[in-house]
Amino acid sequence: MSRRTASTLLLLAAACARGDADRAAPAPAARPAVPASTAAAASVPAPAPARLVAPEAVRFALRITANGSLKARQSAPLAMAVPGTLARIAVKRGQTVRQGALLLALDDRLAQATRRQAEAGVAKARAELALAEDALDRVERIRREEGASESQLITARAQRDLARAGVAAAEAQLEQARVNLSYQHLTAPFPGVITRIPDGVGITVGAGTPLLQLATTRTLVLETSLTQEEATELRPGEKVTVTVQASGARTEDAVVTVVLPAVEAGTNRVPVEIEVPNADGRFLVNAFARAELPRGAERGAWRVPAAALAQRGGGYAVWVAGPDARARTLPVRLLAEEGAAAVVQPTGGDGTWPGGLRVIELPPVGLVEGAALAEVRG
Repeated sequence: MSRRTASTLLLLAAACARGDADRAAPAPAARPAVPASTAAAASVPAPAPARLVAPEAVRFALRITANGSLKARQSAPLAMAVPGTLARIAVKRGQTVRQGALLLALDDRLAQATRRQAEAGVAKARAELALAEDALDRVERIRREEGASESQLITARAQRDLARAGVAAAEAQLEQARVNLSYQHLTAPFPGVITRIPDGVGITVGAGTPLLQLATTRTLVLETSLTQEEATELRPGEKVTVTVQASGARTEDAVVTVVLPAVEAGTNRVPVEIEVPNADGRFLVNAFARAELPRGAERGAWRVPAAALAQRGGGYAVWVAGPDARARTLPVRLLAEEGAAAVVQPTGGDGTWPGGLRVIELPPVGLVEGAALAEVRG
């Protein structure tokens, strides 16, 4: 047998063996058919549980936030008007004083002596005037009887006038002495708190050298500025809320007092002053504070849960659901955030809330447009 004939026989034998094996293998079991309705139901997610709430209609005024430092309404470095030796410090640092209260005193012994000397000069001048007036009366009486000459009468009148001038000069010297004596004592020109005092007595002080600082703290001024657009609708007299975050101090009774009709050249902003009442001392001078100022008249708005807010296309939207219980987003304008709530206005209309829409209080994670919701009550 040739080699080619043997190879052919081997190939035929192998093919027959594979055919016998295929006929001996059992056929695979057929899978049971699945109803089409059951398969479709398995692919649809179950409705997400959600609590739906109605938005709250509110009246709201836009507000502007501005920052600045609290300054004393009145603050002045005080000095003695005349030089001298400091003899007394009548106040302490941090003490509250009333207007006219004694603050500092110089050694006034020389001033006291000068005043007494001036008082004596006035008494002497008045006595000399009395003598001159009496002499003039006698000359005039004698003159009526033709016993005194005209020159004697003129001389008597001149002496009387000279004595009157002497009284006026003496009284002026006395007034000067009294003023000089008053300058030996420094009193409070306005009520306030002492923020600086001299180190001690016995020092020689010069006229006009600041020795003491007095500041009014019952009313403070918040100095800030706004953009030209923000300042357009702001008017003096409007109420402002002022807060100091560092201390928690807060008041809603602050008032706009100044809106300058000018723009600062360096900042291109409008300077604004706000008067802050501080009778109880809750605010500290020079503290950094924040003011919330009204901008325009009140308008209708809606208060919704802040968790329902979502950012959409560079703006904001609120997750809502209609009668069909399907989730959707409503484009809104965010006016303010108040803790767990937000104040919004629907956009694209007159600002009214579309009927039948309620807010999803706490939207489920992964919520998408058109998702079915199962309302949770209570």
